[in-house]
Amino acid sequence: MGGRETGSLSNLLPGHRDAANPEHRAEVAEYWGIDSLPATPGLSAIELFEQLQNGTIKALWIACTNPAQSLPDQNRIRQALDTCPFVVLQEAFKTTETARFADLLLPAASWGEKEGTVTNSERRISNVRKAIQAPGEARSDWAITVDFAQRLQKRLQPEAPALFDFQTPKALFDEFKGLTVGRDLDMSGIDRELIDRQGPQQWPFPTGASVGTSRLYLDGIFPTASGRAQFLAEPYIAARELRDAQYPLTLNTGRLRDQWHGM
Repeated sequence: MGGRETGSLSNLLPGHRDAANPEHRAEVAEYWGIDSLPATPGLSAIELFEQLQNGTIKALWIACTNPAQSLPDQNRIRQALDTCPFVVLQEAFKTTETARFADLLLPAASWGEKEGTVTNSERRISNVRKAIQAPGEARSDWAITVDFAQRLQKRLQPEAPALFDFQTPKALFDEFKGLTVGRDLDMSGIDRELIDRQGPQQWPFPTGASVGTSRLYLDGIFPTASGRAQFLAEPYIAARELRDAQYPLTLNTGRLRDQWHGM
């Protein structure tokens, strides 16, 4: 759930903002101290691999996922990875299915070897604590990303003010919190120390609040232009491959805390 909060999907920006919305882009650009953000949203995972396969995308950086095992249409996914001229994989294990396609492997810390926060499906934020040091050269995902961002900025904008001066997970969380102020997921009143004292908390938890919000929309007002909930009906489309006498079972993958659409 935290990926949507932080804008980690190709069509989103932090704080449940829409990348296609010019007002939302302007808000984030002002907060970050930059002129503007791209007006065109990024690609979905499926679109990205289609462009890998047709040669439009020449380099791919994969982190925190294993597409050669978890994405649908595996023959096509693996062909796209095999076609890509340069694949970077940020991974804790070199034995994953995607690792054999990597040209560069960046060793990442695994669960229990890094700190941060995690948000579950009831909007509850918990602290993640490091139990042991990561082995060898493995680092937290945020540290790898910040390191690369700092190096890239020095190369592209050597005279510009530093935009990625983050030294700790707390600094990253505090920067993100500022983009939730006044939004439906306002977390401005939460910090790691409060969670340590009072336990995991549910957003929204604005500045000045003493506890989180256990249930949303009790006033009947929703975060839409009309204030009313919007329901979308999707027509049922049958699977392309149906069960028959020869193949009588359907495989459906799912999610647990430490498992994502895999077997």
